[in-house]
Amino acid sequence: MIAVAFKSKYGTTEKYAKWIAEEVGADIYPVDEIKADDLEKYDTVVYCGGLYVGGIMGLAFIKKNYWKFRKKKVIVVAVGSTLKKGDAIAEIKNKNFSEAMKTGVKLFILRGGLNYPQMHIFDRFLMFLLVTSIKFKKQSNLDDDSKGILATYGKVVDFTNKKTIAPIVHAITKV
Repeated sequence: MIAVAFKSKYGTTEKYAKWIAEEVGADIYPVDEIKADDLEKYDTVVYCGGLYVGGIMGLAFIKKNYWKFRKKKVIVVAVGSTLKKGDAIAEIKNKNFSEAMKTGVKLFILRGGLNYPQMHIFDRFLMFLLVTSIKFKKQSNLDDDSKGILATYGKVVDFTNKKTIAPIVHAITKV
């Protein structure tokens, strides 16, 4: 049995969680509405959380209860705007995972979206600070993430793609 738990702020993480749950026939739960004991009956636990400033939203639930999940297949899906998947995996694991989780949990990063008009004022302020700091850098030194942030700043963009869940589905279903 498979459970997908998620925490989504603006909807793209929830969209991925629903796609994954549909694809593998999993039960799905908003993380704020379950307890760790509710997941005892599952063999696989997938957690999807938005990625904000390198932190995975709501992951504290998994981290705090990892000792209960350690014998299960645990997969974490971080949804953010980064393009640097390879480089970001190690950074995100180091920032968010306990030592036990680093070896016991498979991490995937998916690209979400940005909806500036819908963002809370604090999130818009953080994006403003980020854009301002990027603008002070030499254009030739900007990475693809920085260029993307500048190109999409203030707009509504949705990078979600159902096809990108295929490796996650494979990781869930492989024996």
